[in-house]
Amino acid sequence: MSIQNYSENIIKSAEFIKNADYILIGAGAGLSAAAGLNYNDTKLFKKWYPQLSELDIKTLAQAISHFWQVSDSNRNTFWAYWASHIKRIRYDFSASKPYLNLFDIIKNKPYFVITTNVDHQFVKAGFNKSNIFTPQGNYGLFQCDQPCCDEVFYNKVMVDKMVLNMDIKKFLVQEIDIPHCPKCGSYLAKNLRIDYTFVEKPHMKEQQDYINFINNSFNGKLVLLELGVGFNTPSIIRWPFESILSKHPNATLIRININHPGVPKKLLPKSLCFSDDISEVIIDIKSTKV
Repeated sequence: MSIQNYSENIIKSAEFIKNADYILIGAGAGLSAAAGLNYNDTKLFKKWYPQLSELDIKTLAQAISHFWQVSDSNRNTFWAYWASHIKRIRYDFSASKPYLNLFDIIKNKPYFVITTNVDHQFVKAGFNKSNIFTPQGNYGLFQCDQPCCDEVFYNKVMVDKMVLNMDIKKFLVQEIDIPHCPKCGSYLAKNLRIDYTFVEKPHMKEQQDYINFINNSFNGKLVLLELGVGFNTPSIIRWPFESILSKHPNATLIRININHPGVPKKLLPKSLCFSDDISEVIIDIKSTKV
């Protein structure tokens, strides 16, 4: 994109947001990566987990795949990784600039958020928790790994205890600290959509609120603000946003994605696309007076 086109699209984006009656935000991994939580950053992983270098694990994404599910054989190392990972990202990592700037842009508008990110950054930045739909789960919750019930359990106390007592050098948590389901005694697990065992019931109220927000938006001007959503799970945000755009009589899509900024040809007249750093685009929109 030329500098001229970039500047023009920034001004247009600021104008559309200013005049919008509804703003629907869709956020993927690219937004958190712009905030410093890049799951493919080898330097970040080496800094946080030097103990795992002998396993030839080089990124957070690889570690997540390696420690995918808890079992009798891996439980101590599984929780050594996940307890420290959740503590760092969910509890220790403060609200970041891209999220804070985004909130400043939309805070006085009716808004709703759908995100595949599970790091709680939106809430930390000031977004209303009731206006956020997280269909992939939440790092702040555990569930039974079976599961034996539809309950979820807030995990901060359990995570802090595992990290406090773990053997850092051997990268093992204490056996007594491994979390078990208070209902059936099986292992607790991350409340993430990893397979059919995902406990999604606690997230379904926000799903209906999300649908209601979309339906209500047909009464006014809608801005679809899509941030860092690629093709890992396009059926959750990317494709639905394009479908909404095609059906809505007064909607505009602002898509910001370094690697995949394009839209189908028929949607180009209703879209503004950026292949630039998300944090910079947000800053430029925020600073534009219209």
